[in-house]
Amino acid sequence: MTRTIRLMTVAVLLAFATTGVYAQEGIGGGQPGPPAQPAPAPQGPSRSLVPLKVTLVFARYQGEKKISSVPYTLFLTANLNERTSLRMGNQVPVTTTVFGQGGAIPQSSYNYKDVGTNIDCVAQTAPDGYYRVTLTVQDSSVAYAEGDAAARNAPPTFRSFSSTFNILVRDGQTVQYTSAADPISGQVVKLDATVNVQK
Repeated sequence: MTRTIRLMTVAVLLAFATTGVYAQEGIGGGQPGPPAQPAPAPQGPSRSLVPLKVTLVFARYQGEKKISSVPYTLFLTANLNERTSLRMGNQVPVTTTVFGQGGAIPQSSYNYKDVGTNIDCVAQTAPDGYYRVTLTVQDSSVAYAEGDAAARNAPPTFRSFSSTFNILVRDGQTVQYTSAADPISGQVVKLDATVNVQK
């Protein structure tokens, strides 16, 4: 009887020991696994690059009559965060006369002044199919007096115009984003901008 009880006790102890080993193996009681890697942070949608053609028309009016109209075309990429620049101009000689004393012959010299047009442009996509276009325009020109001979012989004057604007425009749309009058001549300057997406 006593021998039977001892055998049963040994069998129960072996059963518990075997169960503990199996439990440790099921949990992974061997070598520890590699640490869990953190999930990458979600990134927002990136803005795609869009090729654009921006046409800018610089026009002057005297009343209702158009005096001049000069177009400029710039190619740029929206969302690139890099500006497109255009520089076009000339150097105009300006005469300087120095009168000597005692009937000396006057001496003339020339200084050169830059005149022309500077344009800087950058564009970004905007909601609802719009494009946000930032334009900076600087224009200078020479104006000669009209009228009799005395007026025509008068020295020229130099006109200047500068403007920076942000406009919202759709593909193929033309927007007149500024109109200003010259305080001396009364001429009206108008700037029209057209945006076209390049396929």
